[in-house]
Amino acid sequence: MNRNRWPQAFFASAAFYAMIGVGWGLAMGITKNHATYSAHAHLNLLGWLSQAMMGTFYATVGQGVSNKVKATNFALTNLGVLLMIPGVGMYLGQAAPPAVFGPMITAGSLLVAAGFLLFGVTVILNLFKGSASTAAA
Repeated sequence: MNRNRWPQAFFASAAFYAMIGVGWGLAMGITKNHATYSAHAHLNLLGWLSQAMMGTFYATVGQGVSNKVKATNFALTNLGVLLMIPGVGMYLGQAAPPAVFGPMITAGSLLVAAGFLLFGVTVILNLFKGSASTAAA
């Protein structure tokens, strides 16, 4: 993928998660069944907000970050969200046995954590790199 297209991928996934999150919230309001509100909130935070923030970083300050880092960040975070959120939803809605949702929550959480760790290290290194080049000038 073109280096400049990664922010668009993050924005597209953020929009996808936002649509699901809004639909989920609407369904909870209509049915007055808020049993899965925590999963809904995690989807909005990890899917919509966090993906949009990552896309914003890569579109602005992080343009020089390698494609490999961006692709890894995108894959880890999105795979994590796609596993963790349905797992938490099944757990809260009592829709599946622990043998099903337990591994989904565990694997998803670890993938999301790895994605955020990679993103955090990337941001910090990129910002220090920027301030070091500014100080040298």
